[in-house]
Amino acid sequence: MKAVVLRSPGLLEYIEVPAPKLARAEDVLIEVKACGICGSDLRYWKGENPWALHTLGHHVDNPPNIILGHEYAGVVVQVNSVRYEHLLGRRVGVQPYRVCGECQFCRSGRHNLCKETTHIGHAQGWGEMDFYPGAYAEYCLAWGDLVYPIPDGVSFQEAAMADIFGVAVHAVGRAKIPTGAAVLCIGGGPVGLTIAQVARVRGAGRVLVAETSPLARRILAQFDVTVVDSGSIRQALAALPHRPEVAVVYDSVGSNETMAEALPLLAPSGAYVNLAVHTTSLPFDATLLGSERTITSSSNAFYDDVREAYDLLFSRQVHAGPMITHCVPLTEHQRAFDLLLSTPKQAYKVVFTPGS
Repeated sequence: MKAVVLRSPGLLEYIEVPAPKLARAEDVLIEVKACGICGSDLRYWKGENPWALHTLGHHVDNPPNIILGHEYAGVVVQVNSVRYEHLLGRRVGVQPYRVCGECQFCRSGRHNLCKETTHIGHAQGWGEMDFYPGAYAEYCLAWGDLVYPIPDGVSFQEAAMADIFGVAVHAVGRAKIPTGAAVLCIGGGPVGLTIAQVARVRGAGRVLVAETSPLARRILAQFDVTVVDSGSIRQALAALPHRPEVAVVYDSVGSNETMAEALPLLAPSGAYVNLAVHTTSLPFDATLLGSERTITSSSNAFYDDVREAYDLLFSRQVHAGPMITHCVPLTEHQRAFDLLLSTPKQAYKVVFTPGS
């Protein structure tokens, strides 16, 4: 089969690789119809390992020959057990990771931090392989008990966005939003926008999104959010009529500057949630933690978060379609990455459509 392989940092190649083999009873084979480029994929391309930074708390070197891609949907074309034969030919979205179920984190309900996670598109948990499975490919592995049949009227491209909405569901769950309270998303890319949508479903009142990119602001304008300039967030909020107190800040940028901007904005008992863990020092005035303000992070998602994400997408309580600005074949992988790596970005959300 054909796949886009991350040979080494900065080097993607479209090559022929062996098709995945089904080894476990739960294994199923997906003919990939849509696969989104996640922001974490761009970090893998640069040589980072965001899964390790978020989950383990330290960097782990990536092996060569990772087939990236974990935001995907497609058709089940092969199963490895009669238990999953009913899925053959079905259109499905996929949960791209599987936890061990036995470690202290899994046993205590914190399986999002399982160190033995097996993850599609990340090389995590597979041992040594010639090529690590991912969905930038014509076919990809999945697990029959972790796929979600797609209802009529929902496209493959939309269903492929469920993973990022699962991340958003988990992030929103990291802090309690008082009903009707204001929240602030720093960064108006796909992560910030999905969080904004989920926060609204969870009862947030005013949803503020700090973003300067003209492209992102055009996408954000299609949603019920208040867009403010991220150049000086405090000044932008001060200029708003009836300046709101911010109950929760969700930071998908994660820099010293954004933390310094965010913490003074928090209402008493408010929470700052970091979604972009980097190797950097974070000096700040500790008095900003008074009144039981909280600093925390968000890592991965619970299985229930993914289920909720699919429910929200399939019921149209959240919307993925307007986020997708480009659909391209795998053969145009370099153009797709260039669009997202350019300054400013030339695409908001890019989805590969293998077979097109």
